[in-house]
Amino acid sequence: MKKWIIDRPYIFTSIIFLIIMIFGWRFLYWQEEDYAFLLLLYFIVTLGIRLDDISNKIGDGAVKLKHSSGERDTIVRQLNDIRVSLVTLNATLMKLLDEMGKKND
Repeated sequence: MKKWIIDRPYIFTSIIFLIIMIFGWRFLYWQEEDYAFLLLLYFIVTLGIRLDDISNKIGDGAVKLKHSSGERDTIVRQLNDIRVSLVTLNATLMKLLDEMGKKND
């Protein structure tokens, strides 16, 4: 059952909101504003589900680091790349700080 729900989140969400809507219509005597608010909540929840699905797809495609012990040079190379990136970022930030200081003078 759990796998079925996970594989079909939009159907499950739609069924839940349909049950809420029928309950509100039959027992709570909802007006048009109540249905509009429920529809807004439905779209927000559906958007959240879609964004979660997109983030999971992006996360699955991420680059995976090699974990074998013989790949030590790969890790060192990646650390050196990070160091170079940080030095470049620091230089760029220093230039921006200098330009901001010149504008203020």
